[in-house]
Amino acid sequence: MKVKLNGLKIPHIATCLPKKVVPMSTYEKFFSAKDIKRIIESTGVESVHVADENLCSSDYYAETAKKLMYEGNFKPDDFDGIVMVFQTPDYNIPTAATIMQDRLGLPKDTVAFEINYGCTGYIYGIYQASLLVSSGSCRRVLVFTGDTHVRTLHEEDRANRMILGDGFAVTIVERGEDEFAFEIFSDGSGYKQIIIEAGGFRMPKSEKTSEPIIDAEGNTHRLEYTFMDGMAIMNFSLKQVPPLIEDSLKFVGWEKNSVGLFALHQANGLILDFLRRRIKVEPERCPIAMKNIGNTAGSSIPLMLSLCHENFSENQLEKVLMCGFGVGLSLGTAAVNLSKTKIYDTWEF
Repeated sequence: MKVKLNGLKIPHIATCLPKKVVPMSTYEKFFSAKDIKRIIESTGVESVHVADENLCSSDYYAETAKKLMYEGNFKPDDFDGIVMVFQTPDYNIPTAATIMQDRLGLPKDTVAFEINYGCTGYIYGIYQASLLVSSGSCRRVLVFTGDTHVRTLHEEDRANRMILGDGFAVTIVERGEDEFAFEIFSDGSGYKQIIIEAGGFRMPKSEKTSEPIIDAEGNTHRLEYTFMDGMAIMNFSLKQVPPLIEDSLKFVGWEKNSVGLFALHQANGLILDFLRRRIKVEPERCPIAMKNIGNTAGSSIPLMLSLCHENFSENQLEKVLMCGFGVGLSLGTAAVNLSKTKIYDTWEF
């Protein structure tokens, strides 16, 4: 799918992290110091933030949105759309998006829905909000991304426990003068490469699904927790991301050298370094900001922007190519203008 949408603007991007910080050294009770050092060197992650066990993703969304509305001098009536993209909902029924309308005091004619996506979630969120605004359905939309992912990981799962962190973002999409271009790709044949297999209607939780499964490398996982085939995801990313980026640049009509920033999903340091070399761009145009937050899935792109925004010039942000890839399997890009966007320093709640 390729599409260009007109009459758009992203005026504000805000992010937040939980106050609790967990260093990778904490896991020495499960893994050897040698293994931990090796994983840190390959992923580039030394610590992650972990959500309070009594709070849901929506609680962090609400606090971030309230502070953003205060900082941006917005009133609840200024919004008429909510797009919530995450995989850790408050309830199976109802959607947390409609509850958020009430929590923030937005008008009752607000359109509110959620989308189940992780790694490509930010692209989908901006795309869906842009559709609402460019069609004239909404004036201004709040896009919520990010998850309480750490609680979906078993403590003995070193493949994921030492890379995934919790983080959240709220982005505003409104009427403006910019054109955004999107390209989205789906490959459902690889759906088992990142999955929580038990807990849905196809495989309800049971005594059997709680039993440990040990793979050939000695890593332990359980069907009730997140499973990720890291090597398969890496192969998918390295094979699919570079040609998609090249095709997206042709579609939007940008020369690679004219793009100020390639904002890639912060999967892990190894993948990002390989991708940067494959697409042949300098480190300053393809930043990595994972050292103290890890892979925060759908919020990784806005968190990178928040953590690095002081290093970007206004000219550099005129042409930004965002790219998300992973769970689904899914892949997507968004070519946007962030030169007039207020990007806030990351808040902690």
